[in-house]
This record gives sequence, structure tokens and C-alpha cells, in this order.
Amino acid sequence: MLLNTHLKPVFEVLLPSLNDVDINYWVFGGVGIAAYAGKFIRNNKDVDIFVKETDFLKTTSALKNICVINSFEQIIHAPIGSRPKIDIKINGKELLSVIPVYLRKNIVEFRFGKVIDQYPIQVMDSVERDIDGNRFYTPPNEYIKRIFLNHLVARRDKLNRPGVKIDIEVVFTPEERIKFNL
Repeated sequence: MLLNTHLKPVFEVLLPSLNDVDINYWVFGGVGIAAYAGKFIRNNKDVDIFVKETDFLKTTSALKNICVINSFEQIIHAPIGSRPKIDIKINGKELLSVIPVYLRKNIVEFRFGKVIDQYPIQVMDSVERDIDGNRFYTPPNEYIKRIFLNHLVARRDKLNRPGVKIDIEVVFTPEERIKFNL
């Protein structure tokens, strides 16, 4: 049985539309963990991607056009004083989330609420992945792991989620799970 067939429109329509207009994106989160593992390891609710802040408006426009053509719903979150986010719903279910990352000299900032994580520019090196015929780009494995760890440290409430527990088992050795209290 193939996992994540509900995500096909993301892999076959939405992400290729970004490639078509030369927008670089990087998959992270649960599907990023699957890329780390080299296969889907669980059912993922959605696909999380990041784009450069300078491409965020272009991304919004490109996705809006694709959403209109395909009857998808685009929701833009733009909280005052916080980073924006784009969600794409297909058949009423959120299947794609897009956040900007911020380049500061040779540092890339991720903003999750009040938490700001910083990474070297290499987090934006693109690694092409293919899982079950779904092609997409991610950061290198070491950054998939680091983003995941930093997110877990900031959001310890997520540690009890069944999907997160599976992801932890795949990414971290038993020694690392003890070291990071996962």
C-alpha cells in the first residue's frame, strides 16, 4: 500500500508550478523526515516547505494562479509582527504550508512564533528527492535533522504525537534520544 497518495496534487501540481516560475523551495517537516529516511514511513497530513523571503510574494502569486485553475483554496496568514504563511487546501484539507525564511548575511533565520532558529546558508543547498515517484527538494539530511530537533526543543508538546514519535525513531539514535530527552 502506498502512503500519502492524498498528497499527489502537491507533488504533481503545486510544487512543479513553483519550479516552472523558478522559485526554489525546500521540503521540511514530516515529509522532510521521509526524505531523510528515503521512503514514506507514515501517513503525513501535509507538506511543509520554506522559500526565501524575497520569493514569498512571487510564491503567493504563483500558487494563487494554480489554485484558481484547480479549484484549490489558498489561505494567507499575515499576522502583524509575525512571519506570514500560506496554506493550500484541497477538498477542504490543508495539504501544503509555505513559510518564508530570512537571509541575514550568511545566516538563514526560521521563525516559529517567538522562536527564531538560525542556520548556516548551507541549509538552502537543494537535494533532489524521489519517493514513490514524487519528486521534490529538501535541505541536506543534516539540516532536516537539525530543524526537526530545534522544533522539538521549542515545542516539547509535540513529543506525544504518534507521527512525531515515529519520526524521532527514524532520525535519532537511541543515544541521541536520551541526550536530547526525546
